Amino acid sequence: MGKLKDQLAGVAALVAAIVAIGGGFIKYGEITTKLDALQAASMEVDKVSIEMVTANEKDIGFLKQEIAELKSAEGVDISGLEEGLTNFKTKAMINSKEIELLKIQIEEIKVSTTNPLTN
Repeated sequence: MGKLKDQLAGVAALVAAIVAIGGGFIKYGEITTKLDALQAASMEVDKVSIEMVTANEKDIGFLKQEIAELKSAEGVDISGLEEGLTNFKTKAMINSKEIELLKIQIEEIKVSTTNPLTN
């Protein structure tokens, strides 16, 4: 009877080992699948980024060519163009900071209206 129990215990240990090894292979397969998906996703992002940079370089080249043509054209004055762009950039930065300030003020108002002790 003791011999039978030992044999059953050995078989149970063998089955447990096989199940554990199988579980390890399943987990390895899941991890490999996730890594492949992440790698494919990162390659798509890189491809899109490269295409965007290429498109921007083409646009910049086109604009440089247009400016050169305007400079060479007779009777066209573009001297105020750079000053206008500088003013536009400054106004955009001011507007951005004002928007940030307004967002902060809105958050402060929200916090003060939710606090029952301030009323």
